[in-house]
Amino acid sequence: MKKLLSIALAILMFAFVLTGCAKANDAASQAASDAVSDAVTAAENGDSAEAAKAAEAAVEDVQQNGADSDTASAFYSAYMQAKSDVLTPLMDALGNNPDTMMSTMSFLGVTMSDLYLLPAMYFGLGETSVATALAMMGAKDVTYNEQGNQYTVTYKDSNDKTATLTGTYEKGKSLVTVGSTDGTEDVFAETYRTAFGYVGQFYIIADDGTASLYQVAISGKDGVFGIVTGETRPSALTGNEPADFPKSAKEWYAISGNNVTGMTSDGKSISFTYVPSESN
Repeated sequence: MKKLLSIALAILMFAFVLTGCAKANDAASQAASDAVSDAVTAAENGDSAEAAKAAEAAVEDVQQNGADSDTASAFYSAYMQAKSDVLTPLMDALGNNPDTMMSTMSFLGVTMSDLYLLPAMYFGLGETSVATALAMMGAKDVTYNEQGNQYTVTYKDSNDKTATLTGTYEKGKSLVTVGSTDGTEDVFAETYRTAFGYVGQFYIIADDGTASLYQVAISGKDGVFGIVTGETRPSALTGNEPADFPKSAKEWYAISGNNVTGMTSDGKSISFTYVPSESN
């Protein structure tokens, strides 16, 4: 299970690094690529902690030489980094506690949601960067359109279905995206910058019609993740949500300092002190 999660994290960070490399110099791009290679190797070896550390190193390489801070890409990438800084220790805590180890499976959907929103990492970087990066991830027939603060990416996915992701970016405040497959809307996602950090949500309808909602609130190194299944499309966020708003979900997990709390999918309340693993 940890191996699967590690590989997902490494793939996600690989996508993240590609974003920054579009604007980085050759030396920085190579350094980032080397760090990503380390992350993937660690993931394949089943070392989740080492994979996370290597992936974070890749992100740092990009941030030091990254894209224009005014772009939608930079905004979303900053959110991704902030979320990773909270998700990594929370996953480590849950995964190393015998009573909560299975709960880490709930976060696979959180990680895969970020992979689905990969195109948003390229909003504002230009058509060449978007097409090249998505092609490297297996997408075909990539087209990109940018008009003011609105972006649209269309491509053929691995199943030869037409996927479209549109986004509206309000500089320094929010990014709202809507996705569709073969013309049918199946994704709605939002990220807002707040006074304490970030709030976000990702809603997706799977091929079998099952809907899932993931809600996030990040405040520095602390955060809350809420997970809901079978929901209809959620109401839009405002950016004024409190830092604990995901706790309204049936299943949620939070980390504050070294204190981990939550409610598992089977309704069990959890609370324990996180002792970081030696590799963290």
